[in-house]
This record gives sequence, C-alpha cells and structure tokens, in this order.
Amino acid sequence: MKKIAMVVLIITVLCLSVFTVSCKKEAQQGGVIKVWVGAESVAFYQKKANEFISKTPNFGFTITVEGVDTGNAADTFLTDTTAGADIFTVAHDNLGKLIAGASAIGPITDQALLRQIQNDNPQAFLNVIKGTVQGTEYTFGIPYIAQALVLYYNKAYLSDNDVKTWEGIVARAAALGKQSLTLVGDDGYNNSFLVLASRESDGTRAANLYEDGTLNSANFTSDLAAATMQWGQRFFTNANGGRRPSDSGWEIEFANERTLAIVSGAWHNSAASTALGSNMGIAILPNFTLSAEDVSGTNIPAGTVMRSGTFADTKMFVMKKYNTSNQAEAARAAAVQQLLLFFSSKEVQEQSFIECDNLPAYKNASTEFASIRNNLLARTQIEMFSRGIAQPFGANAQMGGNYYGSGANGIVLDILINNGNQYGNTQQIKAALAVIQSLWRTGQRP
Repeated sequence: MKKIAMVVLIITVLCLSVFTVSCKKEAQQGGVIKVWVGAESVAFYQKKANEFISKTPNFGFTITVEGVDTGNAADTFLTDTTAGADIFTVAHDNLGKLIAGASAIGPITDQALLRQIQNDNPQAFLNVIKGTVQGTEYTFGIPYIAQALVLYYNKAYLSDNDVKTWEGIVARAAALGKQSLTLVGDDGYNNSFLVLASRESDGTRAANLYEDGTLNSANFTSDLAAATMQWGQRFFTNANGGRRPSDSGWEIEFANERTLAIVSGAWHNSAASTALGSNMGIAILPNFTLSAEDVSGTNIPAGTVMRSGTFADTKMFVMKKYNTSNQAEAARAAAVQQLLLFFSSKEVQEQSFIECDNLPAYKNASTEFASIRNNLLARTQIEMFSRGIAQPFGANAQMGGNYYGSGANGIVLDILINNGNQYGNTQQIKAALAVIQSLWRTGQRP
C-alpha cells in the first residue's frame, strides 16, 4: 500500500512539474517584450532592461533586446509585423513608410511619455516624429540618438576666431596658398551647408524643404536662395575657397595640408583625427556675409549675415500597433510605453553615450551632462541642432527620392562651380533654382 501511495505521489509531483514548466514556458512566450536596437547597443539596453525589471514590481513581462541594423529595421518590421519587435529603432525619415495607409506602428498615448518627449527634445526633432493617419495627427517617435554636421579643421593654421566665418578661413587659406574646404561628397547631404543656410537675424532659410509635409511646399526660388547661391559660387570659384571632392580624397589633402577644413559628421571623426593628429579642431559650421555682389538682382540687403546649415537628425524608438480594445494587448501597450519612458529618459541617454557613443537627442545634453561637456565633438553637434533641420522626408517616401535621386544635387554643384559658364548671372542662377525646385516637388524638370 505504501508503495502504491509513493508511486501516486511521484506521478503527481512529476505531473505538477511538467504542468509548471509548461505554464512558465507559455507565460514567458506570452510575456516577452522584444526590442531592436543597433548591434553596438544590444548589451547596454539589455542591461538597462534588466535594471528596469528589477526596479518595477509586478511588471509582468520579460524583455529581450536584439541587434538589427537601424537602416533596415523599418523594412524588416514591415515584412512581418506580427513577428516584428514591440519596440524598434529607426531613422526618423522612415516614419512615412511605417504609417502609410492604416499605419503599421502605434501612436504614443501614455501622458507621462508624451510630456517627456515634448519637454526633452529640440524643436527640429519634435517636427518629424508626428504623422497623420486617417485625418488625425499622432506622435509616433521617441528620439534618443542624434547627429549633425560639424567643421573639422587644421588648428595649426586656423584659429578659433578664423573658423567663425568662411571669410576668415578664406583669408587664411589665401595667405598660405591653400584650399579653404574640400567637400567629402557632392551629394545633397554632405554638400548641404548652403542649401540649408539660414539668416542669422531671424532664422529664415534659403530653402524650404517640405515644411508643411507636402511635396509642393518645397521652395528654392526666393531671393535669399539666389543670394546664398551667388555667395556660394563666389566661394567655390575662388582659387582658395571651396572645392568639390578630389580624386586623391579629402583624407590625403588633410594629411598633406593642402586643404584646411571639411564639413562632415561623427562618422569621419576617426579619419580626420588620423589625418591631422593633435592639430584636429572641431567647430560649428561658419557664418558668411552676403556682399553687394552676392545680392545683385535680389531684394536682399548687402551685409546680411547667414549661418551655414545642417541636417540635424535623430534615431528614434517606435512601437508596434496593438489592439487596445483587447485587454491583454492594452496591457502590453501600457507596459511597452512604460519601458520607453525609461529607455528614452535623459539619464539613460547619457549612460548610452558614455558606454556606446550614442549622441543624446536630449536638448540640454551639452550643458547638463558632464560627459558631453568634456567631449568637443558631441558638444558641437548639439550646438548645431539650433542651426539645422531634421531631414523632412518622413511624411512621404517620394520626398527623399526627389531630393537625393532626381538630379537636383548635381545642379546645385553646377551652380556653385559655374559649370560650363552656364550660371554666370542672377537670371541664369534663378532659372536653375526653379529647375531644382521642380525636381524636389515632382521629380521632373519643368
């Protein structure tokens, strides 16, 4: 009898164990929040996820962080949204494809998270994280990484005062028999500091790029645009001014001290440092002043001071769309936004910078974060945010194609170098700007 009782007890225990393991497995499968970040950030965000769970009683979910290339994350998610991550990282200009039609991602609804987004980000980022779906505007993105163009220059020849203006750089280059600037690329991103230039006094830009979210809002035919491009032509046709990318490459020109400066982002920091060593300087992009020659044929007064511009971009978290009328999915949506509040907090952004070199999107990082105050490149990029705009191509996938792929960038360069002497007066330059504007709007010449 005792043997029978023991057998029954063993069977019962085994059944309970199997049942418990099965339940745990089902709970784990049903309770996993999946997060995609860049491969360089996986270990950091998994550590922060574990920390979040330990500090959040009764959270009810486990968190798995995976590495997915941020350039392809949107397309990867769209191939199978059901299997896709609950939270994933995209460049902000992917928003248009993610919300097309009925939208594949969910809007942010948590009020604490919405307040944090509004309070912590520069206006340039706030302008590109929203989208309209079926007539209603929602906030979809949570910025947490940023980047901007800066000036890398040779400190052996240029002082802090010289690099405040392009005229200062040209004067030194002329005295030394050197080149002021070599472009690292003649595309619409690397060669954008004039197209994106703005008037110092009021912030008016030479170009309007889809500012109200429509193709027809692109504008490059204003008198300010014409005067800016006439200054640019004077700069690029000056023997000691700017030059297009060279056959030898900017790194060799830097190392051989033939050119004094380049305009680029953090991705060229290492190469610039290798070329210049301890002589490498970093500064915000210089101002320039429109002369009487530059404003000829326009209503812009001579002496107008312009700021060089930049694309000031963000990488942002977005989340999967949930059916919040379903209790379980509503709970998951709430949990995901609770996690996003933590992941995008300024404290975690600073730690991400320290451990992964992810430049914070937080607008006050340059003054509040000790780690940023001691990092010239990071501090300078953040300072450029007020001079730049985020790439405004997220509202419509055609926008980026028109800006980068229609041939407009080539015409910009042709104006600057006066290719074939076709752009030698204001009338010819204005006609070329009208072609560029049409390409931006329609992808076609007028």
